[in-house]
Amino acid sequence: MRNRVFASRKRFAAIVCAGLTALVCGEVNNAFGAQTSPLLFSVSDTSTRAVVLESVSMTAEPFSLDSEALFSPSDPRTRITIFCMNLDLLSGETANALTVEAEDAAHVHYPLKVEYVGQVPGFAGVFMVVLRLNDLMTANLGDVLVRLNLHGMSSNRVRVAIGQIGGGPADDNPGVGTPAPQTPPGPPTLLTIAQYQAQFNDPSFPADADIIRFLEQSSWGQKGDGSDFNRVRQIGIEAYLNEQFNEPVANLPKGSNYPDLTFPLDDPNQGCPAGATQAACIRDNYSIYPVQRTFFTNALSRPDQLRQRVAFALHQITVVSGLNPLDRPSWMTVYLQALDRGAFGNYRTLLQDITLNPEMGDYLDMRLSTRTNPNENFAREVLQLFSLGVNELNLDGTSKLDAQGVPIPAYTQTNVNEFTRLFTGWNLVPVPIAPGITNWRDPMAPRGGTNHDFNPKVLFNGVTTPQCSSASGTPNTNCAIADLAIGLDNIYNHANVAPFISKQLIQHLVMSNPSPAYVERVATVFNNNRTNPTQMREVVRAILLDPEARGDVKTDPNYGKLREPLQYINAMLRGFNATSDGVIGNRSSGGDLPGSLDQPAFQPATVFSYYQPGYEVPGTGILGPAFGILSTSTTLRRANVANQLIYSGVPVNTNTPTGTQLSFTALEAQALNPGAIADQLNALLLHGTMSAQFKTSIVTAMNAIPTSDGNFARKRAQVAAYLVITSSQFDIQR
Repeated sequence: MRNRVFASRKRFAAIVCAGLTALVCGEVNNAFGAQTSPLLFSVSDTSTRAVVLESVSMTAEPFSLDSEALFSPSDPRTRITIFCMNLDLLSGETANALTVEAEDAAHVHYPLKVEYVGQVPGFAGVFMVVLRLNDLMTANLGDVLVRLNLHGMSSNRVRVAIGQIGGGPADDNPGVGTPAPQTPPGPPTLLTIAQYQAQFNDPSFPADADIIRFLEQSSWGQKGDGSDFNRVRQIGIEAYLNEQFNEPVANLPKGSNYPDLTFPLDDPNQGCPAGATQAACIRDNYSIYPVQRTFFTNALSRPDQLRQRVAFALHQITVVSGLNPLDRPSWMTVYLQALDRGAFGNYRTLLQDITLNPEMGDYLDMRLSTRTNPNENFAREVLQLFSLGVNELNLDGTSKLDAQGVPIPAYTQTNVNEFTRLFTGWNLVPVPIAPGITNWRDPMAPRGGTNHDFNPKVLFNGVTTPQCSSASGTPNTNCAIADLAIGLDNIYNHANVAPFISKQLIQHLVMSNPSPAYVERVATVFNNNRTNPTQMREVVRAILLDPEARGDVKTDPNYGKLREPLQYINAMLRGFNATSDGVIGNRSSGGDLPGSLDQPAFQPATVFSYYQPGYEVPGTGILGPAFGILSTSTTLRRANVANQLIYSGVPVNTNTPTGTQLSFTALEAQALNPGAIADQLNALLLHGTMSAQFKTSIVTAMNAIPTSDGNFARKRAQVAAYLVITSSQFDIQR
């Protein structure tokens, strides 16, 4: 073994001569000299083979999957070290800021865990990155291409041999290597997160493309008239965020843009007796139509765009579904008002509002749960979906593991049983709103009697609720109230809540695969503001001003998120200055555009929402939550929805008073210059990322419509808009 290690060290010296000590004898390739993305070193300027070593024995490739020089007795998997420069790390950032993946000859992608990053002693600005080989790799995989990502910026790819040298996917840039430069780059300047975010106080700091990206993340889409873009450019991102946080809502007493609706009689046959107006009466009082209409009207025209995006994200975390029998718009409105208030409020407050919300009480059966007939639905889902998740988490959102490397459950059935007992004894307020109208307006209240379990409950972290002073009457009522406060505090103070909620909000607003470092920064803000009544405001600020969110260019191929159907549709409406009555799709209106894409507004099929945050795109090894509702059928329907909105809109009928029409006036004005139309759409919808080939295709399609056609201007605008809206580049919010 000693001789093997000695020989390995000699091989290491040879590799370094070809790689790291090229700092002395090598030349920098000009093609990479000016790039700011991370740069992985190759052995020469004509080869993409990596400068890479086995981390323990320092042997060169090819690497076996398990190391002879064990990294640890319980984990023999090989660790390798690659070398690079141009890592613009923040002060204090470590290995969890980086993501690395490898691709094999079959185009299977393998995430590689980053276990260490640090500067190489004596080579200022040169970094070593230690990676653990993926458990799914096979023994003689051959060459894989390895890429490193930091803050959404991707490195070049270098070749690493697993089991044997050779094969693998073709080089991205054949014959062009990236040896270390002759002169070390020097120590990097490390900004703190506060210093980085302070830059956004300067209106001139962000590039135009980053402003557009910011608006995609913080609104339902950039307005085609440029008003929101111009506002951000005028005052800067930080000041614009403050404007959004302080933007008044339409219904100030409830802190919501969803106005109070009249509560109809419980019996729809009495509330809407037979007659000429029965259909409209049922539509407006016993279907989800009015709140869906308000949702789209708000998305299109209300200025508080950020509140709307965050509230909808919270709806997908703390789910209530307006499917029958909970399809009363007046009931759903109370729930939506709570989400609007909670968007910039405190998450503990939101947990209480959601727990006692009448529609939630019915949806997850808490209002039916009593001491003698307990129902665990709400207790289980408040733990699994609304607060903790399934496994114990580190602050950066990664799972805690036991000694065998298995994730540790965040709760047990015993925990569910104890919280089930804690949540017993609540129901709708017994006094009706009016004769024949049950009170679905006010928060649930204790039932009294002996309906609340009056014995102690053992919660997390050794917390135990006290024995109720009496089993019945007023003491039982008071005990139900006291237990609820203790229980929700206990859940809210669990270490999982900050990373679990923070990661999901990042996924809904910015990207599906945030680095653990990004999650940790946001979760830290969540924890630092636990008693702040505007806690979520600071969390959202941290999400949107993070280095992984900001930047005019993002080259990581896994960056961003699939636009879920409601975002996809709203982006079209706002981007093309639509006029609309808000009835974009509803089952009661005879059509359902978002529902045809498996996202009917406020009607998710289950408590797990429209899709699950942990959904992994098959064959990629990466998360893509919204891909969970993207199938062959819904992909085709996306194109159909785009076609309808662009070419015909939503016509006027009984349920659509004015219909919906997109405006192409700005594009039509450039009809004689197809290249200018393509450029407008590139800036409006793709923040400058349109490829030259794609632009050529769009221009060709427009030129195929002759100017002799009396309606050529509109037709050219429409075909260009359709090609962009249905492109993969627009599908992904990057």
